[in-house]
Amino acid sequence: MESMMWLDFSMFLVLLGLFVYVFAVGAITVLHKIYFALHLVLMVWPLTQFIAQTMPGSSYRLFYLSGSYVGLSLVGVGWFIFVVFMTGQAKVIRTRRIVLLSVPALLSVLCVVINPNHLFLSIDEQLGVKSLQSGPLFWYMIVQLFSYILVSLFVMGYTIRRGVSVRHQMLVRTAMNGVFVLVLFGLGDFLVNIIFINYFSAYFSIFSVGIALSAVYLVHAITRHRVFDIIQIVQRDVMNTISTGIIVLDENGFVLEFNKVMKPILKSRIGDRFTPEALAVHLPNPIRREFDEFLEGSKERPMDRQELEIALQSDGHYRYIVVQSAPILSHKKKERLGRLLTFHDVTELRMLVDETNLQNELLHDRNRELLAMQDELFQANKKLEYMAITDGLTGCYNRRYLLQQLEHELAVNVRYGIPFSIFLFDIDFFKSINDQYGHLVGDEVLCATVDAVRATLRTADLLARYGGEEFTVYLPHTNREQADIIAEMVKESVEHNAVKYGSQSVKVTISMGVVSVEQFDQRALDEPKAFLRELLTQADSALYEAKYSGRNRIVKRKLA
Repeated sequence: MESMMWLDFSMFLVLLGLFVYVFAVGAITVLHKIYFALHLVLMVWPLTQFIAQTMPGSSYRLFYLSGSYVGLSLVGVGWFIFVVFMTGQAKVIRTRRIVLLSVPALLSVLCVVINPNHLFLSIDEQLGVKSLQSGPLFWYMIVQLFSYILVSLFVMGYTIRRGVSVRHQMLVRTAMNGVFVLVLFGLGDFLVNIIFINYFSAYFSIFSVGIALSAVYLVHAITRHRVFDIIQIVQRDVMNTISTGIIVLDENGFVLEFNKVMKPILKSRIGDRFTPEALAVHLPNPIRREFDEFLEGSKERPMDRQELEIALQSDGHYRYIVVQSAPILSHKKKERLGRLLTFHDVTELRMLVDETNLQNELLHDRNRELLAMQDELFQANKKLEYMAITDGLTGCYNRRYLLQQLEHELAVNVRYGIPFSIFLFDIDFFKSINDQYGHLVGDEVLCATVDAVRATLRTADLLARYGGEEFTVYLPHTNREQADIIAEMVKESVEHNAVKYGSQSVKVTISMGVVSVEQFDQRALDEPKAFLRELLTQADSALYEAKYSGRNRIVKRKLA
């Protein structure tokens, strides 16, 4: 009896050691947490069995035995929940359904704790080895326990038949073997210590041994095949496959982990404090000071994200590295757990940016050249347009531009009844000037006469060379009286103008024909060119009348 007692305690120590081992070496995932809960439930049985056997009184013994049966009542539902999450059925059997499915086990726990009228368990010391008397509620616990085990086996069998991955099948088979071990020793304990107890003289700790063996098997499988560490493996693989260097530091600046990219760069090992000297790459003094300030800034402002770009020269080429520092925070309390350093090689990106900037500068220069060419072309077009509508010698408008403008102005003046006038004047005796002084002096006389006339005219008036020494002036919004005044001013301006020729001066006069239009016939809009011909004919007739009447005079016409 005493040996069995210490066997229970030994099994409890084995389970406790396994629990500490798995907790120390494994990554804490949801599946780990569920297994830990199941492992704690399994630990209750051998511990309480050991304590119950050391108690002298039946009441104390019954109390601790009830505790062991509380743990036993939860073994079935614990295995069931563990299997649900392990096989990936948690998406189908949601939390609410799991709670409902846990009701039979919770009722069994309630029966053990209350033990009404000793319907679950009682102790009669007079019966010796048969002192433990099981009631009907005890058999309810056995039924619900095996029911959960059967449902768990059904879920695992369904998962295997569904055609999951080889790794998933190995995981399920591991759990299934653990259940078989537990069920086998549970049946043995049930048969030896309950059904056929009359054939034995003492209590045997069969179920405690089965629990320990099952846990040892599971922990061995977990450690050897790392069946629970797939998330950690994937995370490590992801870290090692990316091109970015990663260093994980704790809150005190010690290295916790780094990926393969950092192995040839980082001289430190896991557990060492990270400093600039830990980098195998030589940092020039200015860059090293910046890096020291960067690390100090991370310590002074631990909750801030920071970034530093450094340029390293190797074999005449520069490599640009962006170092980023970010805090690692807990999900719930947002407490700082450590710091993550990342090293990004942005050399190609920088070269691409520099090349893009260079191309942009070249394109900008070409755009400036194109704009300059466009401006030159615009100025050339303006010059060509000016040359097309002006007289090359005198700079006033030519005959073609005059006729175009008169045709346009005529339509507006006729439509709105606006009066206008036209001068047609000729330089008197211009041929004799060319014969006496030469054509160069004649050209000077033409230009000087144009300047004198232009100085007298208004801004809106249009002066054009009609041909040879003949010129035409169009005066918009000008009636006969206004035109007579302007004509006298033009004649006097030319008469008083002198053209310097060496020590001599040449003076000329003009003869002018003036035509004013104050009333319009709407038929002028139908044949504007014919009307203009008539108008210019009248002005020409008045000009010739002025020339034949003695020159240096004005002859006026009014076209009504």
